[in-house]
Amino acid sequence: MITCSVCQAENDQYVTICKQCGGYLQNRVPNLDLFDVLWKIIENPKNAFQLIVRSEHKNYAVFLYTLSGIALSFAGLWHFKLGDRFENILLIIFLAILIGIPMGLVLSPIASSLHWMISKILGCKTSFRNSLGITSYSLTPVVLSLFFVLPVELLTFGMYLFTFNPPPITVKPMPYVILIGFDGLLTLWSWVLLIIGTKVGNQTSWWKSVTISALVYGIILGGLLSVGEYTISRF
Repeated sequence: MITCSVCQAENDQYVTICKQCGGYLQNRVPNLDLFDVLWKIIENPKNAFQLIVRSEHKNYAVFLYTLSGIALSFAGLWHFKLGDRFENILLIIFLAILIGIPMGLVLSPIASSLHWMISKILGCKTSFRNSLGITSYSLTPVVLSLFFVLPVELLTFGMYLFTFNPPPITVKPMPYVILIGFDGLLTLWSWVLLIIGTKVGNQTSWWKSVTISALVYGIILGGLLSVGEYTISRF
């Protein structure tokens, strides 16, 4: 809570204007600077999410979802080992981008709504806009994986990253374990960021934040795997 210096009224910590006297409590945050916020996410997640929640416009939220959708589509092609169906790596890259962009655009409202609804059910202070900002910027590690880990994987394994025979781990065991380990750690980091962002944005307890984040991840990942398995079985 923020105490107004003029009338001493108690206000929510993220409001800009006092509800009682109309005095300014803190500076407005009309827009977010993408690279500044991404750096803050790495350096101090709590402060970064406070800034995101206070911002009037959740800039770049859909953009981050779109990039994450591309990363997830590559992960899906790897998980289902679809490389055997394609002639070269360029076709796989094209397909991942073709699927990933609309996937990210669809996930944006779905994941944000899911986060918002679960938060409401658990009695948290929340809004759809805050859920959009929290969930999108928590995907920062996934975006980092897309730009820094995936290119190394593609250069190291090429088509073998997505094939069942031979599996990539038999081609270059140690690099494969290290790179997949990096992907796993970045995914875990993304989930931890969602927990932190949920606690900060919803002004709630740790156990509620963990519960909300676990349910969001479980439902979204379970849904994506189910849709992927169904789609592959049809072709």
